[in-house]
Amino acid sequence: MLKIFFESLINLIKFVNIDNNKKEFVFYSESKFYRDHFVDLILNLKKLGQNNIILITSDKDDIAFFKGILTCFYIKNYFILSIFFKILNCKFMIMTLTDIGNHFAKSKLCKYYVYFFHAIASTHKIYTHSAFKNYDIILSNGEYQTKELTLAEEKFNFPKKEIVNSGYFFLDNIKRKANLKSKKKRHILFAPSWNYNKSNLFDDYCIEIVSNLLTKNFTLTLRPHPEHYTRSKKTINKIKDLFLNNENFFLDKNFSNLKSLEKSEILITDNSSIVFEFILIFERPIIYIDYKDKVHNVSIDKISIKSIDDEFKENFGNILNISDLEKLPGLCENLLIKNNLSSDSINSFSKKYLSNLNNSASFASNYLINKSNNE
Repeated sequence: MLKIFFESLINLIKFVNIDNNKKEFVFYSESKFYRDHFVDLILNLKKLGQNNIILITSDKDDIAFFKGILTCFYIKNYFILSIFFKILNCKFMIMTLTDIGNHFAKSKLCKYYVYFFHAIASTHKIYTHSAFKNYDIILSNGEYQTKELTLAEEKFNFPKKEIVNSGYFFLDNIKRKANLKSKKKRHILFAPSWNYNKSNLFDDYCIEIVSNLLTKNFTLTLRPHPEHYTRSKKTINKIKDLFLNNENFFLDKNFSNLKSLEKSEILITDNSSIVFEFILIFERPIIYIDYKDKVHNVSIDKISIKSIDDEFKENFGNILNISDLEKLPGLCENLLIKNNLSSDSINSFSKKYLSNLNNSASFASNYLINKSNNE
């Protein structure tokens, strides 16, 4: 811990000493798990001649990945990070960290705090009430989020912000890299969501679900949410003890979910936003385990807009109540035989909700550069 403190402090000092003209675009990354969500934006800014980009990361893996591409500083210690945010001097602070001004203070020396999304989910259900309140610019996935955010500003007297329908960087990123032919027979991906609620699918039923499917001769990849590794250590350790020696079980700890998505014929979850990538790119069936809904906004009833999460579930989901878990293997068998998903309806959904398909990072980078040049 002491080593991380001093390493973070030294890197903060190095960052502060950089000429402000070289800190026009500053990115913050919580971990490598978010890298594929913003790497295309960085590369597009570089492609357009921007060499004034710096990445602050709390994961050393990012340092190795971006070596030779841009300047990176590793700051992980929470106290040093809090100082960094207080004294930050730049034009654009770009990140996927919610609740700026609540968890970390806003610096008066930073002109624009820019938020981009790491999920297609609606803004008023799985995020907290004030998650986006204090940003200056929101790079939204599409018009549905613009409507939600604008209504929240009106209802709660939040500060007005620029909301730009740039599109969803992550979907474009993995769609470009995805191998649609690497599907494995009878392979299932189980990706439970994390939830502030102590009663949740991962802790309460994960072991039962995994065991049930393995005994029916399915191959299963379990992909816990990164939060599970800190919030549910006992469950993680129990899963390792019970299943790691089973040749048909895989625990996916990779920062990218692409390989797990590619090889799976079916995805099972409760509320994870991974369903969007699985359907919109791979066009394969999903099963929702109906247990505890994921609602982190105490004021959700004040936003009278149906969430895209619920819309998606109604359009493409196969819903199984938690009391019917014994029927899960049979449902999987039926979906392997008959996949009723329509490519036309999937494409229609993408075009309806997501802006700048296949071009989101390029659109956003041009927007940021134009805004900077017109100051």
